[in-house]
Amino acid sequence: MKALVLSFDPHLEIANLIVETYNRLWPDCPFVFRIPFTHRDPKRIFAAQNVEFIPTAPDIRSTMKNLLGSLPEDEFVFWCVDDRYPIEIFDLPVLRAVCDLVSQKPPNVHAIKLTDITVDGIHGQRDGKKGRMARRLTSFRRWLKQARQGYRLFNSRPQPATKEEGRNTGWRQREEALPRAPAFLLAGQRFFRQLGQPKNGFYMPQFTTPSFLKLLFFAPALPLLYDIREFHQFLLSTEIEHRSYFPDKFLLSVGESTFSGRLSGQCYEQMVKLGLPPPKMTVLRDYKIYSDRGNPGIYRE
Repeated sequence: MKALVLSFDPHLEIANLIVETYNRLWPDCPFVFRIPFTHRDPKRIFAAQNVEFIPTAPDIRSTMKNLLGSLPEDEFVFWCVDDRYPIEIFDLPVLRAVCDLVSQKPPNVHAIKLTDITVDGIHGQRDGKKGRMARRLTSFRRWLKQARQGYRLFNSRPQPATKEEGRNTGWRQREEALPRAPAFLLAGQRFFRQLGQPKNGFYMPQFTTPSFLKLLFFAPALPLLYDIREFHQFLLSTEIEHRSYFPDKFLLSVGESTFSGRLSGQCYEQMVKLGLPPPKMTVLRDYKIYSDRGNPGIYRE
C-alpha cells in the first residue's frame, strides 16, 4: 500500500523520522512511502527500503499531483503529512484490521482515521533547567489567563464567528456532540461516522483515497499556486459531503513536528534517540502531542 508523505525539501529529515518510526513501531509495516523532493538528494537521508522518491516542483498542487500520479482513484492510500510524526502505536491489531478493510476497497468510504477527532492536542514546553519557582510562576500565569478568559466569556454576549474561531478547537466537540451508535466495529474497536467537515482531523494519519484527496487539493476554489495556510483556510470554509470515520480511542499517538517553521523540542529529542539527523532548523522547547493515554512524550519500540 502506498503511503503519501506531504513534505518538501527542508523537511526531508522529518519525513525520514515518519518512515523510520512507522517501520520500527509496526514490524510488518505494509507501506511503501512516497517522498517528494525537488533539489535535495533524498538518498543521502533515507536508509529505509520501503520508500519511493518522487521528483516534483515545490508547490503543493504540483507535489500532490506527482504523489498521486498513476494511483487508482479508489485504491486506498495511507495519508501522513510531515507535521504529524508517530510516537507510539497503542493497538496494532486494530490498525492491521483497518488496513485489511481498506485493502478491499470498501464502497462509499472516503476516509478512516486513526485518532479520536474530538480530542485536542496537549500543548506545552519542556521544563529543561527551569526551577520550581519558575514552573509555579508559569502555572500561575496560565491559570490567571484562563480565569480572565472565563470571566470575559461569562460576562459577554454571543458574538458572530471571527478569525479567532479557527483557533478555538471547541468546534471539534460541538460537531460530534450528538450521541449515536458506532457505524462499525473492527477488532473490537468502535468507529463512528464523522459528522463535521473534512477539516476535522484532516492532518492526522488516516486511510483515504486519491479521489478524495484530489477533491480537496485540486478544488477550483483554490488558486493555481497556494501555500498550506491558504489550503487550511479553504478547509475551514468549504462544505464537502464526505463519509469519514474515526475511532473513539486513539490507535496511536502523534506529535506536531514544527511550529511556524521551527522544530518542536519533542520531535528533535525523538530524532536524537533514534539516531536520525535532524533538519537544520531552530529547535523550540514547545511541543504538541495528540494522545489519550499513557505517557505521550515517550517513543516506544
